[in-house]
Amino acid sequence: MRRALAFLAVVAACLGLLAAPASAERVVGRDGRADVVRISGSDLARSARPEVDLVRFAVRYGRHRISAVLRYRDLRPRGDAFSAGLAMDFPAGHEMWEGGLDVTAGPGDRRGTAEAWADGSDGLEPGPDCRVRHRIDYRRDVVRISAPAHCFGRPRYVDAFVRTHVVRRDTETYWADVAPATYREISGDAPSHGRSPFVRVRRG
Repeated sequence: MRRALAFLAVVAACLGLLAAPASAERVVGRDGRADVVRISGSDLARSARPEVDLVRFAVRYGRHRISAVLRYRDLRPRGDAFSAGLAMDFPAGHEMWEGGLDVTAGPGDRRGTAEAWADGSDGLEPGPDCRVRHRIDYRRDVVRISAPAHCFGRPRYVDAFVRTHVVRRDTETYWADVAPATYREISGDAPSHGRSPFVRVRRG
């Protein structure tokens, strides 16, 4: 439930509108084309929005930073608010916490704004020294985002998935894609058939 609320919080933010070290574990994956979901209220339907359609991704956990690279079918801006990011579960003591990196962009701010967030029983809040780096390359259809691992307590590993969406202005309709699972699997609306919705990336 917290992950769903966090995802919707990023949607709300849209409406309001890397360097990586040599020692690292890196996990790469592909995502099916044309698997974008249109969400309007409680209605979900398959839809075509190429600027949301993820095709490949990579998650890297180096000695000092956690980063993600998201590649799209066609990232050219089309006038709607846009968000991309990395969502994670990670161990903190005897608990599993949630956290992530998000970048939002839209008309008037195509470069975008990025932030790190975390949610655990101790109320971890990434501080001012958690400098998030990001770049949205519309010409190459790529988004890069990274943050210091200490923002999340430098956990032994992270279980992560990448996500992205656009929001139509003045409406409650948005289009989303996630990887390596599907949006329906992440939201619990479809069975996973034994597949993990995450990729596990260990600290480098």
